[in-house]
Amino acid sequence: MSGVLFAEATGTWPYVAAAWVVVFGSMGAYALVTVVRGRRLSKKVPPEKRRWS
Repeated sequence: MSGVLFAEATGTWPYVAAAWVVVFGSMGAYALVTVVRGRRLSKKVPPEKRRWS
């Protein structure tokens, strides 16, 4: 049984898994950078101009 799993793992599935990791890792990193940048910029807005508070 383990030989069958190893045979399947040596096909294209490692490349598919790596692609998913790259895609979701990139999206997560971009989201994190966007949120951090937005929070940093929101602190620069004067309190009377803040529409969200």
